[in-house]
Amino acid sequence: MTITEAIAKRKSLRAYLDRQIPADDLDKIIEAGRCAPNAGPFGISVIRRADLRKKVNDRTLDAMIHSGIEFLQQRAALPGYQPLYGAPMLILLSDPDNSPYGALNAALAAENMLLEATARGLGSCFLVSPTLALNGAKNSDLAREAGIPEGYSLTCAVIVGYAAAEDKYTAPERSRKGTVRFVD
Repeated sequence: MTITEAIAKRKSLRAYLDRQIPADDLDKIIEAGRCAPNAGPFGISVIRRADLRKKVNDRTLDAMIHSGIEFLQQRAALPGYQPLYGAPMLILLSDPDNSPYGALNAALAAENMLLEATARGLGSCFLVSPTLALNGAKNSDLAREAGIPEGYSLTCAVIVGYAAAEDKYTAPERSRKGTVRFVD
């Protein structure tokens, strides 16, 4: 698959099979993130343990319910909703606190990972909701357990896995975003 094909094919998948991805695929996905353009340090924590993914999922769901943000509360109220969508792989991207470009570094790394996963025939999704469960003093226990270094905050996450047949949360078609202006 060419990069152009991966960009066109990539979409946010929100239903996964309970099947681990091959180690070689995971290594390539992580390496793609490490090769992203950056302006400073960022961290990558790969959560393979099912019990830890469940803790992050459950705390994220609870934080969404109590967030006071209508969209998050509506999403969390959907029957059977799980913020990590049953994905067998959770990748957390963090950056140093007060880093002026940390969020950019993490987002660029995440996009590279999403494209690499697509090129390997895997589904993936970019997430920000786990920041509710892993940032702040009240969440430092789970952040430490999830491998987020001291002095870092979670910026975003990527979930990866094989697509499940039924996916009630993913839109069938992606819409193009952004306004384009050519200035000659």
